[in-house]
Amino acid sequence: MSIRPILRTATMAALLALSVAGCSSTDTDTDTDAVEDLRANTVTALDFPRTVFDGWEITDPADRPTSAIPAILDAAGTGEGLTYSPADCGPDGNRGAALWSTARAGDSWAGQVGQNPNTQQSFTTSVATISADSLNAITDFAQNCSHYTVTGGGKPVDVVTEVTNEEPLKYGLSDARLFTTTATVEGSESAHSTLTGVGHSDGRVVTGQFTTTGRVEGTTINVAGNWWNIIATKAVDGSSG
Repeated sequence: MSIRPILRTATMAALLALSVAGCSSTDTDTDTDAVEDLRANTVTALDFPRTVFDGWEITDPADRPTSAIPAILDAAGTGEGLTYSPADCGPDGNRGAALWSTARAGDSWAGQVGQNPNTQQSFTTSVATISADSLNAITDFAQNCSHYTVTGGGKPVDVVTEVTNEEPLKYGLSDARLFTTTATVEGSESAHSTLTGVGHSDGRVVTGQFTTTGRVEGTTINVAGNWWNIIATKAVDGSSG
């Protein structure tokens, strides 16, 4: 299956519905010129080679990607009524809020969402105007929320965060932070994982989340690595892939 410009799957519709809950009221109140400037540094379906991304459906999102980690929502089976322990690690906790404030940055943004229904993998990515925040809040979150619990729908979900070493200059970024989140329902062998990457470049912040069933290992590492390489490179130079 080739990459298609139109997304029709129910799963991605649900993903976009979740994004509405995570958007602030200022997300729609953006500067049109700024958004058009950012769009040149945001990936499109044409940037993803079929040799790696065959079967993916990639399109513009209707709403800004959510302030949440998709692997946790997938494991819990819901994005509502989630309880985080410790609370600091949740989107409204001190460390979680600092993470997402840094990752989302300014109100002006442009992005893409993608899904491969055959492999049960998906991604969201956006490029926004940069804020004054450094990326230290992301490292702080990854280190201090290395192991926490989320409860939703009566399911306790075990969450493990692992820092992924990444050299910012490899892509021309001035700074970058990556971490992997693995969420497993208590007593279950099945897991969901999300690779989250945030990078700075010339007044822009690029943020992406690549989600898969299982762990980010084996052949999935190749797909996730190619994905980050593509979105980071485009955020820096705006060239087409």
